[in-house]
Amino acid sequence: MNLVGGEWKGTENYLTLPDPMTGKPMLSIPDTSMVEAEEFIQSMKEVSKTGLHNPFKNKERYLMLGAVCRKTAEVLHDPEVFDFFVDATMRCIPKSRAQTEGEVRVTRQFYENFSGDQVRFLAEAFRIPGDHTGQFSTGYRWPLGPVSVITPFNFPIEIPALQMMGALFMGNKPLVKSDSKATMPLE
Repeated sequence: MNLVGGEWKGTENYLTLPDPMTGKPMLSIPDTSMVEAEEFIQSMKEVSKTGLHNPFKNKERYLMLGAVCRKTAEVLHDPEVFDFFVDATMRCIPKSRAQTEGEVRVTRQFYENFSGDQVRFLAEAFRIPGDHTGQFSTGYRWPLGPVSVITPFNFPIEIPALQMMGALFMGNKPLVKSDSKATMPLE
C-alpha cells in the first residue's frame, strides 16, 4: 500500500511481482497513476520550506526522532525481527545471506548512532565574530521542506532508511520511492 497523509491507502491498479526463486506471484504492489499521485503532491505542498521542525520551531521533534531511533535499534536486536528483514530482502533481491545480514546490521547501527540526543546535534549551528564590536554571524542547518528520496534496488533497506531518516532528522518531509522490486522490506 501507499502511505500518504498518515494513512495506508490502496490504488486502482497493482503490479504483481514474481518470486525470484519460483517465478510464481509473490506480492502485489501499488501501480499508482498520475491521477492518484495528486494526493502525494498536495501533501508535499502543505509543508513549508521551513520544514516540519528546525532550530526555531517544533524542536521537541529532534528528541522524538531520537527516541524512534532508539526503539528501532532495540527492535532490530531481536533475532526474529532481524531475520525477518534479512529474509524479506533476500526474497526480493539476489543477495547472499551474509551480504543481507550486513545491510541490516549497518541499518541497525545507523539507528543506534542517532538514538537519544544525536538527532538534535545534527542541527548544530556555528557563530563567527564580526569585524565590529557586538557583530557576529550565525549559521544554521535548515530543512528544505518537501524532498524526494528515490532509491535503487540493490540496497532495499539500508539506502532508503538512511536517506529517509536523514531527511526527517533535519525537518524535511520526504516522499520515498523505492525500486518496485524492493518495496516489501522497506514497507
